[in-house]
Amino acid sequence: GLVGGVTEEPSGDHGETDGNVALSMWLGLLLDGIPEALMLGFMTNEGAITWEFLLAIFIANFPEAFAGSSLLRSQGMSVRRILFMWVTILVLTGVLSMVGSLILPDVVARGSIEEKVRDTSTAVLEGLTGGAMLAMIATAMLPEALKGAGQLSGILFVSGFVLSVFINAFGARYGG
Repeated sequence: GLVGGVTEEPSGDHGETDGNVALSMWLGLLLDGIPEALMLGFMTNEGAITWEFLLAIFIANFPEAFAGSSLLRSQGMSVRRILFMWVTILVLTGVLSMVGSLILPDVVARGSIEEKVRDTSTAVLEGLTGGAMLAMIATAMLPEALKGAGQLSGILFVSGFVLSVFINAFGARYGG
């Protein structure tokens, strides 16, 4: 039945649910990685990539990948297949970063049509990236975290958010 908008799991084996959560996390990272990679390519041309930004991406993506991988492994998926899944995302995002860098001109004149296209494209990609990430967090990660860590998961989620804001603010203040 439904309790508070969440479907109750029947008691017993949660193996299939764990596998679905893991695949949802992987798919969420894939969908998030596409616009994110294009953004990285755009930012490369603008010289806007900082170490703090790369650290924030790593901090955001590593726990998702680790959690998804461990759930897939607990479902009996082979290490080879799991590695193939993550390498696929790695290669795809690398290629898309290169494409993003190649399609955006190195020099864009202020007030030009190219600047408007670049700014609009950037806003759309940022929106898609944020939306994909929020959808994946809301549908896969938070329910799984609540199941595993209980009420502490909310505090940990907020702590992670505050840490990412701190890293961003630190980079803005001291990074240049």
